[in-house]
Amino acid sequence: MKGFKLDKNGDISISNGKIEYATGMELTAQKVRTVLGTNKGEWFNNKDEGIDFRFILGKSATEDTVREQILSGLKQVDRELYLDSFLYSFDKQTRKASVRFTAKNGDGETVINENEWE
Repeated sequence: MKGFKLDKNGDISISNGKIEYATGMELTAQKVRTVLGTNKGEWFNNKDEGIDFRFILGKSATEDTVREQILSGLKQVDRELYLDSFLYSFDKQTRKASVRFTAKNGDGETVINENEWE
């Protein structure tokens, strides 16, 4: 399977006048970034896509609630994805949450991801 390759701003990547494509684990990683960057209910075309940012940025957010949201997002991309490593931090002064993780699929292929929410 292939999809349009997105740049760091989420725009379609074009090189030498041609649209670039992502495949394999690059496409999987891109899908993970997109799902984790979407607040559940935000996208009009699929209200179930994304994760609930309240469980990441809210007053009652904990490492466990953040982990649950990340897992929920991974399962939306590929049911076989599981967390291999997980590092969470929250800065109370700036109210910024950061998560760095690796996830693997059933074939042992790895996705490395880092997300921040403000």
